Amino acid sequence: MGKQRAALDFTSDSETVDIEELAGKSRKGKNVVDPETLQRVAEQSGFPSRENVRKTLRRRKKSPYTMQLGLKVRPAMRELFQEMGAHLDVYDHTTFERAVLALIEKEGTTEQKKTYEDIVT
Repeated sequence: MGKQRAALDFTSDSETVDIEELAGKSRKGKNVVDPETLQRVAEQSGFPSRENVRKTLRRRKKSPYTMQLGLKVRPAMRELFQEMGAHLDVYDHTTFERAVLALIEKEGTTEQKKTYEDIVT
């Protein structure tokens, strides 16, 4: 076996240790700074208050795209699909919706076209 470590003797009650004294963080004599002065100095130094930030933030409109659709595709089909979206400068969900609309129009199914229009409007 290796060397044995020396034991810590915490059983002695003869001496009490003040943790604050060891850390040097005694609350006695602590400087108290006026909050208004602190605010003024902070703003002069370029640190504005963050209290009103929540009130001025804009909320994003909740996205209508909440469902996921996972598809298995052929190896190069994903890249082709994403290249098409990049060419159109739209996200994948918009590319997918346009592809579905094109298929509906090609097949000429009016019932499905009405359903499509109800979904996207």
